[in-house]
Amino acid sequence: MNFIACGSKDMAALPKCQPGDTSGFPIKLSQSMFQNWPLSTNSVDQLRTLTVPTDFTIQWGSSTSSVVISVTNNSSIFQIRGISSITQGTTLTYGTAIYSCSEVLSIVQNQHKFLTYDPKAIYEIILAFQIINKSTNPSSPDVILVTRPIVFSNYSSSEGEFWGAVNKSVSARSPQGTKFNLSNIYGYNASMLLPMITYQTCLPVKLRNYLGQASTTTSISVRVNVVVQPITIVATDDGLGKCSIIKQYTLVTEPKRPVDIFPNASANTVFQFRDGYGDDLFPLHSSNYYIPQGPNETVSAFKDIIHKFQILVPEAFLGKSLGEIADVATPPPVPKKKKAFKCYRIDPEKDIKNDQILVDPQTGQSLHDTMKQEALESAGGDPTLAGLNVPDTSSGLMPGDIQQILLTIFIVIGTIIMLSYLGFIAHTFLVKRDLHNGIYHFIFLILIIIVLSLIGAFIGNQDK
Repeated sequence: MNFIACGSKDMAALPKCQPGDTSGFPIKLSQSMFQNWPLSTNSVDQLRTLTVPTDFTIQWGSSTSSVVISVTNNSSIFQIRGISSITQGTTLTYGTAIYSCSEVLSIVQNQHKFLTYDPKAIYEIILAFQIINKSTNPSSPDVILVTRPIVFSNYSSSEGEFWGAVNKSVSARSPQGTKFNLSNIYGYNASMLLPMITYQTCLPVKLRNYLGQASTTTSISVRVNVVVQPITIVATDDGLGKCSIIKQYTLVTEPKRPVDIFPNASANTVFQFRDGYGDDLFPLHSSNYYIPQGPNETVSAFKDIIHKFQILVPEAFLGKSLGEIADVATPPPVPKKKKAFKCYRIDPEKDIKNDQILVDPQTGQSLHDTMKQEALESAGGDPTLAGLNVPDTSSGLMPGDIQQILLTIFIVIGTIIMLSYLGFIAHTFLVKRDLHNGIYHFIFLILIIIVLSLIGAFIGNQDK
């Protein structure tokens, strides 16, 4: 599946959502993705075709930092702050695009209940990432949201100390000190993200006071990654339970502003999502408005599910059903295997980058780097045992160079022998005038030439 970008961010024409784009947040489904869909043949099994390896990575900041958290909650937001010591070192990488991490965690009513297999998961925690290098990645999403459903319970399945501090911060109305590992919310560990259902949407935006214009309409693209497995946390009515009144998500990318996506935004530029009230469906007021409007349409056909969604999983989960993925607490180990390299005809203009020949079509990793990595893994991570610290004392000759040298020597010697033999035949005819032996040797020379030609043709075909 290829996600549709909302457009380029050049100055001549700001992007706008196009017909056919998925628009609005959150996406709406007519039923749970985990159930069979009408007018489809075993849709649960067909969802396996949407399962692909996770295509982005998150580099987490301090793993077990002590933080002092506070909670801002009212009728429209429930936001956890005080984790900047972790988030300022956290970045997300999607292709070549790099995203900064918001220092705010938002809790709202579950925006993706039809992408959640547990009906008790009626809340959701959302973390936003905003693109840093948009100018060099104009087709990449502007914002990436990573979300996870929440189940309130009498016990906590992960980061119990942190959620207890959040609950107490609300009930006591004061900041609380705690330890916190952000990667535990969205990953099995710091290096492996949990399975997620992903989709991309386009959100109309109005900019006020942008480049001297009173108002300008444009859009941003948002990629949403919804963790399949819910997190269970402790909540009381006077604590975390107060998030139950938050019906809509408010985009927050602090310390950045959403308007910073547009490179020429000034301190006075105002960013607004649609609210449906003005003639153009944007707010009548001139203040920032960060609540994205929901879509006008509901996804009700399974063929649309196939085109709009992907299921991102660790490699060990490839080929498994959505139900199997959702129920696994820890991923099975992935067996180590050697890469199967193939012979490729090299195009110097396409296949050689930075003086390296790319031999792995999926990762673009060079043969040299791949072999070095496999040697390091085989040596248990010890570069000395892997021979990576041994000075290079080789002559610089590759196996192909040696083959070429031997072939050249063989051709030179063979040519000398053939010319000598031809001279012998000429001497037999012209000097000795021995017609019988001369014809015999001449026929033998022709046979040698035919055999060598056949051998040369066979070797040439093998090289292709």
